[in-house]
Amino acid sequence: MGIIMYGLTYLFLRKIEDRTQLLLLFSLGILILVFSIFVIGGFEGMPYGVLSLGVLTLAVLYFFLMRYSLGRKILFIGVPLIIALHILFVFINQVDYRVVDKERLTTDDEIENYIGIIEKDTSIVGYKKFKGGEGEDFLLITMGGERKGNTIEVLEVKEDSEKTIIRIRTSYNKNPEPNPYIAVALTRIKSKIVILDTDGTNYGDGIFD
Repeated sequence: MGIIMYGLTYLFLRKIEDRTQLLLLFSLGILILVFSIFVIGGFEGMPYGVLSLGVLTLAVLYFFLMRYSLGRKILFIGVPLIIALHILFVFINQVDYRVVDKERLTTDDEIENYIGIIEKDTSIVGYKKFKGGEGEDFLLITMGGERKGNTIEVLEVKEDSEKTIIRIRTSYNKNPEPNPYIAVALTRIKSKIVILDTDGTNYGDGIFD
């Protein structure tokens, strides 16, 4: 994004001094950062916060490198190449997931028994791993009786070298379940699991795992 913005700035404002172009690029980074914190906020604003840091980093590189011809090559060839490699790495390591239909859960005796347990004991909060078909395992995530009336939405699943990270959003809509739950099937699950709600709650502790 920063490379694109600078390229557009250079194309349309070539006659403006380098200092002005640097100021425009730096201002863009600050505006995106403010937008991510005060307008979007929370987990939803994090990608924009990362983007703003990228733009600000590019502005710093621009300040130190643009006076040199080699610096120009690094900015317009090296940086986009690094970004492209990073995107490729993220794509290769992407975790495929899907939300399992709750009607299908009751066809398995073990899962049906566990659902009965969490409905009776609403103090159970966290997740339990189950073996699924077609090369997928899945997590049944429970929120506890304090969240009765809420539903769960999966926003994103990602991973690093050690853990699987699942971002969820809960909302109240008179869900009748005494202990709200959701089942998420994944192509792979790391040894450590983090389940984060947009309100900051971590449901990552395993139950009977």
